[in-house]
Amino acid sequence: MPPLLVLLGLLLLPWIEPDKFVLHVLSLIAIASIAAMGLQVLLGYSGQLSIGQAAFYGIGAYSSAILTVNFGMPFLIALVLAGTAAGMASLLMVPITRLTGAYLAVATLGFSILIYLVLKNEEWLTGGSFGFIGIPRPALFGFVLRDSMHSYYLCAGFAALVYFLLARIEGTRFGRAINAVRQDADAAAASGINITFYKSHCFVIAAFAAGLGGSLYAHEVRYLAPNDFSFWKSIEMLIMVVVGGIGSLPGAVLGAALVVGLPELLREIGDYRMPVFGAILIATMLFGEGGLAALCAGVARRLNAAGKRVLASVRPGKKLS
Repeated sequence: MPPLLVLLGLLLLPWIEPDKFVLHVLSLIAIASIAAMGLQVLLGYSGQLSIGQAAFYGIGAYSSAILTVNFGMPFLIALVLAGTAAGMASLLMVPITRLTGAYLAVATLGFSILIYLVLKNEEWLTGGSFGFIGIPRPALFGFVLRDSMHSYYLCAGFAALVYFLLARIEGTRFGRAINAVRQDADAAAASGINITFYKSHCFVIAAFAAGLGGSLYAHEVRYLAPNDFSFWKSIEMLIMVVVGGIGSLPGAVLGAALVVGLPELLREIGDYRMPVFGAILIATMLFGEGGLAALCAGVARRLNAAGKRVLASVRPGKKLS
């Protein structure tokens, strides 16, 4: 689908469905897609399996909350600094970029657990188990975004910005280098590519995106609890990327929409909600090899071919290109 049509749909969506709860869920989907797109750079582009994105998500959320509540910092500055704090924290992961596969996953898991324990136990800074309350609504140039529609446009706008920035990576020299690292790290090193340099940059990009998402999340829900950034949040982000399609930015967005939005749609069936959600995830992976992005692309190709056949039958004298 052309990007302009997607943008038009995002702009019109709040007018089609103005319900506050629906807009809140859509905002959460946009926030989750930012973190998922960052993880896509790490996993899909450079082939590094991380189960620690919740740590950077939490660092961004708590950093933004602390800066705005304790220091009275404007939202936009706190947002950028929150992403920067998460990116700087990812530099601690540089030594483990030499690891691969399950070893790297376990190392990032250990970092995630460490940050979770800090968020839970350091009450003087984070509020500990009681959580962090009183987070203000986001404000732009003195205008407080109290309306759910305004919050949605803010989150969707940042998600679109992150998408277009990350989409430019693939065709660049940096994108080609990390693709070479993903395909064969030894061959890339033999070609003169600094493996640690490029892998660590991917960690920083993914962490910065997660920090931005965490900051937006803090000001959207206005209350933070350590359990929001546990090991399971990292698994949730990983599911978004895998179900959406590894290596596809649109897939990361689709995966975020499925993982965040589908449980809300299934809420009416009560206790059967999560079993049905799990079954849908399994079916998606069984019948959609390559994730939702590949599945949607396949459906679009079939519809396009069917449309051409219909036109050919209506106008048999015309040869369709």
